[in-house]
Amino acid sequence: MDKPKNMKELKDRLRPFVNMDNEVMISKEATVLHVGKMIRSHVSILEANPGNRVYMPYWDRLIILLSILESGWE
Repeated sequence: MDKPKNMKELKDRLRPFVNMDNEVMISKEATVLHVGKMIRSHVSILEANPGNRVYMPYWDRLIILLSILESGWE
């Protein structure tokens, strides 16, 4: 899987998962309880703060989540 190059591509690739209400473990220490809510909130935060490196952890978590979801997680 290639990483998204920009916010539009990331949003397009996350779109199929926006309505998921599942729980997903994204690391040994972190579990997302509501996938759709996380996607919506993280995207909203990133759009409100374009180019602000302080918010890169939001981008990074979405990339990790996308990787897990696109790999066929169920």
